[in-house]
Parts: sequence; C-alpha cells; structure tokens
Amino acid sequence: MLWRRHLRLLETSLTYQAMSRDPASAECEPTADTVVVAGGRALVRAARRSVLERAGLVVAADVEDASRAAKAAVLYEAQLVIVDSQVSGGCVQAVHSITLRAPDVSVLVVAPELDRAELLAAVRAGAQGFVTETLGASGLARAVEVALRGDTVIPRAGVVALIEQLRARGQEQTSVDGIQLQLTRREADVMTRLRDGLTPKQIASELELSAVTVRRHLASIARKTRQARPLTLALESTS
Repeated sequence: MLWRRHLRLLETSLTYQAMSRDPASAECEPTADTVVVAGGRALVRAARRSVLERAGLVVAADVEDASRAAKAAVLYEAQLVIVDSQVSGGCVQAVHSITLRAPDVSVLVVAPELDRAELLAAVRAGAQGFVTETLGASGLARAVEVALRGDTVIPRAGVVALIEQLRARGQEQTSVDGIQLQLTRREADVMTRLRDGLTPKQIASELELSAVTVRRHLASIARKTRQARPLTLALESTS
C-alpha cells in the first residue's frame, strides 16, 4: 500500500541520518565532577559541602581523617579532594596517601591562613593547590574550578615562597667574616679557593672561568656581606 511505502522511505531516511551524524557533535548530558571533603570540624565540612554543591559539584563524601580521605578518593573515583590543613592524621600524610593511591586525583589544601612551611610541605607531597579560608565561598568555588581543570592554585604570596625555595636549592650556606650568607654554588667555589690562598687569576684558571667572571662573583659576595652585616649587628645589639 502507498502509506506503507512512505513509511519505509521515512524509516530509511531517519536511519541514514542517524548513521551519518557525527557522534562528536551529539549533545550529551554533562557529567558533574565528584569531590571528597576531608578534615575540619563537622560544621566546616558541611559548609564546604554546601558551597560545592551550589557550584554544581557532587560531594561524594566528607571524612574526618587522612586515611579515610585516600580510601574515599579511590572508592568514589573522585576528581578532587579538598583537604583541611588541620586534618586528623596530618595534612602532608593525607596528601601523600591520596596522590599515592589515586594519582589522577587533584588535591586542594585549605588552611586558616597562609603558612609558607605548610604550603611547601603540601606541594612537595603532591598537592595541586593551597588556598586560605579568607577566600570565602565564591573564592573556594573558583579555586576548585581551577584545580579541576588541572591547573595549580596558589596565592600570590605563596608563589613568592616557592620561588625563594627554588632559588635556595642552588645555594649554599657559607660563613664570610663570621656572617652566614646564602651563596650560589659557584660563589661558594670561588670563596673556598680564595680562602685557600689562590689569587683571582688562579681561581679563574682552576674553575675554567674568565677573570671577569671571578671578579663578578667576588663583588656579589662582598655585596651580600655588606647587606647582611647591618642585620647581624642589629641582632647582636638586641641580644
């Protein structure tokens, strides 16, 4: 019958359209990111849960201590774990355990205030970010959004601390005229040979440097000594 032929043609047309459609262009339901909240008092965890849920995130669990944080991250296949800096079991331990058991999970540490030592320890343990409670609800939501993208979240003052730490890795503690100085390794090499009685020309030859470079290192050491001496005298006068 005529209507059956039209129906077959319509079905064929729809089937062809479905087969020829690019799968990448098909709209799909957005998947909410899963978060675990770890540490802090119950009221604090509840407040953070509320902030995250209002931001459209799924809070799979809130736990009290470091060991449960790592287990929850694995169990719920979380994309992010928010760790309170005062979490039971230790913040560094929590971060380390989470990143060890769930390497793909981002960890964001939240602290009452910026403590450089805590920041450096958390980052070394594998934290993706470190923020303070002073950010407020909207600031926390933005920090979580950035961390979920895989970007690092660190306050400006914290970035300065990290830069200083990186610089310090290439420096050595050396005493010059009784004053403790942070010298670069090359400056320390020059200073050691100067103490051994070598002349700048001999130092240049031994270290395979130009005489100009050796003089620059010596000038830098002298400048650091001058800068440190007033501070040393001030400390001695107050002791």
